[in-house]
Amino acid sequence: MFGSKEELIQYLYVHYPEEKNEVLARQLGISKTALATIASRNNIKKSSSFLKKQHEELMLAKLKKYNKNLKSYILSQREQNILAGSILGDGSLALYGRSKHAHYREHGAPAQLPYRLWKVQQLAGLDFKADRSGNISSPSNPLYTELMHHFYQDGRKIILPENLQLLSHPIGLACLYMDDGSLVIDINRKKNRFYLFPRIYIYSLNFTREENQLLRDHLENRFGIPFKLKKHPDGEGTMLELNRRNEVLSFIQLIAPFVEQIPCMTYKIEAEKRMQSTKARLERDGRQNIILSPLEIECQNYSASAVDKIIQLKNQGIPDRIIAEQLRRSYWGIVDKIRRLRQEELLE
Repeated sequence: MFGSKEELIQYLYVHYPEEKNEVLARQLGISKTALATIASRNNIKKSSSFLKKQHEELMLAKLKKYNKNLKSYILSQREQNILAGSILGDGSLALYGRSKHAHYREHGAPAQLPYRLWKVQQLAGLDFKADRSGNISSPSNPLYTELMHHFYQDGRKIILPENLQLLSHPIGLACLYMDDGSLVIDINRKKNRFYLFPRIYIYSLNFTREENQLLRDHLENRFGIPFKLKKHPDGEGTMLELNRRNEVLSFIQLIAPFVEQIPCMTYKIEAEKRMQSTKARLERDGRQNIILSPLEIECQNYSASAVDKIIQLKNQGIPDRIIAEQLRRSYWGIVDKIRRLRQEELLE
């Protein structure tokens, strides 16, 4: 093709900086290795524009390969709720290192390791894993990037009506409570008597009063549990509280099926055991006349006609949600009432 070596070199000075080696090598009938050697010996280099374009093409190819290998997850209701409750609680979402998408991560005390392993088991379909220290994490994925946009603003975890819609099942509420909640036995002294009764707290102190109000309203509308806002000196100054017997017991009944799966967390729902322990401590201190709050739910204010209507609709196969809408009751309140009617053998 060229009469002399000088002609070849001159050709390379013109074409090598902007052309791909495989194209030039094919045109010249030599190997890419030989081409690169000739160019190197004669200090002929690629142009900055070629190198920039080559880098962009390489990055685009890597991105296509990365996206091709990404798994596509479809969340079940349980998975969605465990994630939502945990993100509102101890979990975090962020971009780590050079990741293009967010990860979920969660740390905790060693005593709560079985609880985090329970989450890993529940979220096995999302490829959650636990490390040797017991911390759990997800892979980097667009799913968690999307969730991060829902739950974070300017790097701060937030509560919005939209992200609260992801908290729709008691298992999610159970996760929020196991992460950030507490069962406390209060002692109310009147004259020479000591009255013990349980309270439930959710330490949602990282959220503003307005965000806690949104959470409170959602929990009542969705689950029929009317938490109250409570002031606290830490964090943003507001948390959630239940202090009425029926509300405390209804809440415990609602989440118990999930908390009971994790022995290290059952202390958060064992009101009777905790009251007995508190009573024993008071007695060791010489206290007498200790009265424990009864732990039976009082009448839930369903009229006889409302009960008859529930039984009638349920026997007709009407879904619980439709029954709740017709009676203008919360869905989970109706679910609980139907459960109790079955216990009383008023429903099959």
